[in-house]
Parts: sequence; structure tokens; C-alpha cells
Amino acid sequence: MSFKKIGLLSLLALAFGVSFLSIILIQKNKPNAPVPRPSAFSGKLTIPAIDDLRVGSRKILLCGVAFAKPQSIRAMVTEVARRDYEGLALKCKPVGTGTPCDGNVASKFGGAVVVQCFTPDGRDFAATLAENGILCGQPAQAGSTYKSCLSGS
Repeated sequence: MSFKKIGLLSLLALAFGVSFLSIILIQKNKPNAPVPRPSAFSGKLTIPAIDDLRVGSRKILLCGVAFAKPQSIRAMVTEVARRDYEGLALKCKPVGTGTPCDGNVASKFGGAVVVQCFTPDGRDFAATLAENGILCGQPAQAGSTYKSCLSGS
């Protein structure tokens, strides 16, 4: 290899190194883009079905509880829930913002936002539904936060 070719290759290698180093330094000094955090929302509860709850226009899934009863009583349980809770004002916060399910469930499931909701008096709505036997606590999602439908709970 000639001295001219070695010099040219060295110059190209130096230019590549300087370019690479400047890209790294530029990226290091750039502030990271803020990660959008899900935000709390409020609205009136509507209950198309016991496993299809909505607050305002958002489809929600209450973290830590689920309808885990025979499908044969689904319509009856839906009617009871509508009678007792339809139109209730709720304030909901998505999973990842300090709920009992943080780290155990995704923030979305299908088209629903996974949330913990509170009534105007500050009561956890999922706890109310579990205590009244409408929904069942799911220990894998929220530990012993909500009453399970299994015997002995």
C-alpha cells in the first residue's frame, strides 16, 4: 500500500471517529423526551354489561377485580350493578400511577384502560363491588386488596 493510500485511510478513520464522537456528545446533552404518563379522568359510570364498564366515553377495566361467576348469572349481576351504580360519578387513575395493580398488569387490555376508580366519598369502587359480591378480587393482580370469591377469603 502506498503512503498516499495509508494517509487517506487514516484521514477517513479520523473523520469517522470525530463524527461518531460528536453524535454521542450531542445525544448525551439532549434532554430525554418526556415519557407521557397516563392521566386521571372523571365521569359518570355506565354499565352496558358487568364486564363492560365505561366512565365518560372511556371503556375501563377495574384493576384487581373481575367477573368470575357463572355466565348464567351474568345478566342478573349486570342488572343489579346497573340498579345500584349506573350514573355514579367516578374518578379513575390508570395502572402505573399508584394503583394496587402497578407492576402486575398492563395499563391497557384490549380497548379498555386498566384503572382504579374512586367514588365521590373517596371509596375504592372495585372494593365496593368485591365486598358486595358483584366482582371477585384477583390476587395475582392486586394481592389481598380486594375480596376474592374463593371460599375462605
